[in-house]
Amino acid sequence: MGFFRGHTTTTRANKISELTVSTAEYGSAVPEVLGTVRIAGNIIYYDDFTAHEHKEVQRAGKGGGSKHVNINYTYTVAAILGLCEGEINGVNRVWVGKDVYTYPNEKIQMTLFKGSESQQPWAYTQGKHPEKALPYKGLAYVAGVVDLGDSGAFPSYNFEVKGKLLDTGDGIDVNPADYIRYVLDKAGLKDVEIKGLENYRQYCREADLLISTPPDEKTKTARDIVNEIAQLTNAYVFWSNDQFKIIPLADRPVGNWMPNKQIIYDLTSDDFIPQSEGELVRYERKDGSENYNQFPVEFINRSNGYEKETVTYQFTDDIKKYGSRQAGVFSANYIYTKERAVKIAEQIARNNFYGRNRYTFKLDWCFCRLEVGDLVTLTDEYSGMEKQVVVISEVTEDQDGLLLFRAISMPDGDYEPAQYDVHETDRPYLNMNDTACDTVPVMLQPPADMTKDGLELWIAAKGKEKNWGGCSVYVSDDNEHYIRAGDINNSSRLGEVKAYSDYTLLVSCNGQLLSGKPEDAQRGNTICWVGGECLSYTTATLQSDGSYLLSGLVRGQYNTTKTAHKAGEPFVRLDNYLLKLPFAKKDIGKKVYLKFVSKNIFGAGEQDLSAVKAYEYKLQKYFIPAVTGLTAYSRYRQQVDKKSIYDVVVKWKKPDLQTYLQGDVWYKTKSATSDTFTPDWQYAGSGETQATIPQCVAGSTLLITVCTKDTFGEVTAPDTSPQTQILVALKNEIPTTPGDFFLTFSSTCIASWKEVTNADIAYYELRLDKNPGADTPGLLAKTNSTNCVLTLMKRTGRLYLYAKSAVGKYSSPAELTYNKQKPHKPKPPKLTATLGGFSVQAEPIPTGCGGMAVYINNDTVMKTENNAMPYLCEAGIYDVSVAFYDMFGEGERSESSRAVIKATIPSEWIDKEKLGITRLENEIGKIDERVASGVEQVYESKIKGDVESRIIQLSDVITQNVNNKLAGVDSRITQLDDTVNLRVTKQLDGKADKANLISQINICPEAITIDGKFIHVTGDTLFDNNVIVNRMLSAKAITADKLDVNELSAITANVGHLKGGTIEGTTIKGVNVVGSKIQNKSGSFTVDENGNVTGVTIKGGVIDGKSVKINGYEVSACKIIRGTVYNGREIPIPEGYSEEQCVWGLMEYADSTRSIYRLAGRKVTAQRYKGGGGGGLVGSSVGYWLLAIK
Repeated sequence: MGFFRGHTTTTRANKISELTVSTAEYGSAVPEVLGTVRIAGNIIYYDDFTAHEHKEVQRAGKGGGSKHVNINYTYTVAAILGLCEGEINGVNRVWVGKDVYTYPNEKIQMTLFKGSESQQPWAYTQGKHPEKALPYKGLAYVAGVVDLGDSGAFPSYNFEVKGKLLDTGDGIDVNPADYIRYVLDKAGLKDVEIKGLENYRQYCREADLLISTPPDEKTKTARDIVNEIAQLTNAYVFWSNDQFKIIPLADRPVGNWMPNKQIIYDLTSDDFIPQSEGELVRYERKDGSENYNQFPVEFINRSNGYEKETVTYQFTDDIKKYGSRQAGVFSANYIYTKERAVKIAEQIARNNFYGRNRYTFKLDWCFCRLEVGDLVTLTDEYSGMEKQVVVISEVTEDQDGLLLFRAISMPDGDYEPAQYDVHETDRPYLNMNDTACDTVPVMLQPPADMTKDGLELWIAAKGKEKNWGGCSVYVSDDNEHYIRAGDINNSSRLGEVKAYSDYTLLVSCNGQLLSGKPEDAQRGNTICWVGGECLSYTTATLQSDGSYLLSGLVRGQYNTTKTAHKAGEPFVRLDNYLLKLPFAKKDIGKKVYLKFVSKNIFGAGEQDLSAVKAYEYKLQKYFIPAVTGLTAYSRYRQQVDKKSIYDVVVKWKKPDLQTYLQGDVWYKTKSATSDTFTPDWQYAGSGETQATIPQCVAGSTLLITVCTKDTFGEVTAPDTSPQTQILVALKNEIPTTPGDFFLTFSSTCIASWKEVTNADIAYYELRLDKNPGADTPGLLAKTNSTNCVLTLMKRTGRLYLYAKSAVGKYSSPAELTYNKQKPHKPKPPKLTATLGGFSVQAEPIPTGCGGMAVYINNDTVMKTENNAMPYLCEAGIYDVSVAFYDMFGEGERSESSRAVIKATIPSEWIDKEKLGITRLENEIGKIDERVASGVEQVYESKIKGDVESRIIQLSDVITQNVNNKLAGVDSRITQLDDTVNLRVTKQLDGKADKANLISQINICPEAITIDGKFIHVTGDTLFDNNVIVNRMLSAKAITADKLDVNELSAITANVGHLKGGTIEGTTIKGVNVVGSKIQNKSGSFTVDENGNVTGVTIKGGVIDGKSVKINGYEVSACKIIRGTVYNGREIPIPEGYSEEQCVWGLMEYADSTRSIYRLAGRKVTAQRYKGGGGGGLVGSSVGYWLLAIK
């Protein structure tokens, strides 16, 4: 060993402690995707943010005595990104940063969950964090363990989601008719019919007007969404006679679809009612010079990465005549192809051309059948109109009660004759003051969960005849003095039961009942009231007599009782058309009287309050369901004075009641000498699912009941609530055997069991043997809890669980045999090359395993609790295999995968660098404009002259520059919130021009850029990572005395891995390749094509081979040993050799004993010289040599 020891220096990178997340938004609405849309995920869960340490050791100095250790970190995180409401059809493309992949792809590092109602939690969270493992039913999401590299920042993800209703369109986009129907269904209008929907569906299909949800869709009302789609597809949607109606306005045939050509009325001057200035028809027309001739439409181009683009439809002749007049840009955010956007633009232009002629006229209520979208002809000799075809665009009732119509001209064409002729004697007479018919009401009290205040009376109503237009509801408590309680303006859907079975129900109903899905029935979306029971149906089938057969029933919802129903019982579809009247708790049991004063369909002809029938109704207390699963058991406590206290623990399951508050516990007692319980209930306490009755008397019997109490303060009575009995028995000294003994394996082993309650338990004892209380290796654990973490040494075995009482008595053991299988052999890992390393992605960690071990080139071993791990390394070739491990050890190792690491800079880094500079240029360009605008507060100082200096401070930018007008140069320092820029530019016309940049330094989040024609670094320079150039290094910049590498794989070109092939005519450091021979310049050293080496001198090192020959003789590997052996001992044979492979002998040596040594085999014996001096032979030694040959 030398006098000077080597030293070690360590450089450690900063360790990031928290994940940087930019894609999480708390409280954001879950979008719903109809069609195919690109959306960004929202992080809804992340965990196990893990730093992985990587060491790189470099040795230096003579003999490598000193070393430098670089410690860096990479990171992984387990994350779940919520996408949208499920169930979706899948995911197509995925954007990770600027990279685009087709799902599935290992580089995405995410697995899709489509959002079905039956989907299971992510296997990772089930295995690692079972308490957080949520299935997220009904939510489409992606989950995975993401390699973050060394940044600790979560990457930006975007997903092309294939959402719902794809089968209604072309498999990518959705038919607008089905889109509208879906939106109205979700808004609670499932049972409302849309007249003309099939015609509209055919029009959209033939015209190829298919849509998808806008990617940045914000929360909108159903009305706004429907109106946007109708405007986009050139259609009218409006409410008509208790239903929606939709009419396409296109006037030309499209495919097999034909436009509406039916004229409803031929209107003449005999029909029009004069307006304010006496005109019959008010006509408006814009001159051609006032109309637009260019119509831009903005859409989203799916084929161009979902970027927004604009197409324009224009009238070329009109532009030549009047010049360009562009309309405002129409946003078609539901359109995703250029072809469809062009059709939208053409339709807008066509509507603008024909819509320049507009008409306004008044009619009386004889024409109340006319609706938006109807075609009529206008004839007015005073205006010169003769059967002008128009389409009605608006109908309103003016202040005089007359109908005011607005209409738009239609192109000339072949139209059907008028459907109705109302002139002269054919005009019908309408009496708008006809007395209304009577109201048919149904009164009911719904379950508390369906109400706002717990106590409500709901009223459904319809008319006896067709002229019923609603009613006013009056209430009285004495049938004499009535007050108005509310109005019903729409007919409810109600009827009666006609036939009943457990699975079907035949009912009559005045309105339409629409079918749903099984999920709708489960969720109560089709809920009905039938004779006191709430039930929902899946399918409603219209019968020939107008009744409906309801099937797929979900019975007894909202804790109502499933009962048989008789013919004639009332049936009510519970929707928003019911009047809901709250009442006070003090009114329970009171009789009230209700009257329903009807009006006709014109809102007139109201009935006389005194003449209508009074309905009597008694207000009832609503139903509260009982708790279930009521149990009780004794628990013993020992006080300091050794006195035993007996408690009774009561447990129950709460009912399925949204307004459930707690369970109130009551009890009665019966002593050991009595046969009856005490007459009165005693209150013991309350809880959500558990309560304790303290200090009970041993030997007594308790009758226990639990009453349900809701948030409105209502509670069930003890006598009618569930009850149970328990004998408070004296405690036993010997505990019963613990029940439900089982093991749960993960990275540890957890044993669990049920509590023993018949004795005062001191602790539980887990063992490998049947020797309770013995302090032997068979004792695993002692605990007061009902679960325990065990340290097991074998994969199979038998466990014994004892309960020990406070007096030292043991129970009989609960026995359990376990067999933990070895982790299975994983599939080969997926390796993804990154800058300066690669990431390892394995299949999910199996349940019961703690993580995986990663083997790099069968040497380096690292362990991680995740199934993904980054690895930093130099450029090279790496073989990687993995093995799962559990608490007992590793399973079988996987087959290896190979990663080839190249020293390159990803193109997206360069792109981000350019993006940062471009953003800065834009901000610099706006500074003077912002100062001149006077809108913002500006802090500015300027010193003028041939050399001017200026400082400007705005709210989000500070800039200072010096301008030399004579030299024509300008220097500027600009600071933004995330960017600092220093630059020198040429001065042109008094303004700095970025195109004439001389040099700059730009610091931004994406990169640090040094831009200039010449960069001179004078001091020593250290680069921690790779140095990568696009061109050449200067000649003689790297010389042999400055080059220190362990391995040099390529020069001037990255040749990767050379295997086989031929290198010809190449000079390698003074060595020439001549034909098939390698030689030095003088030719004294050669290697021929047969592998013969001539002229070589081996001065040191190792020759590793099966055989070596010198002058034809084979030379074997040998080992020479020198040592000392004591008298009476044998010369030792080295490890790995036999005695037959060794020769040995003694070295000439004389010690102080004046002895001679002899060999007998390997044994050494000593004899004294004749005439030798004194001294004994015991402990004397002699040197030996040994030659071992293989």
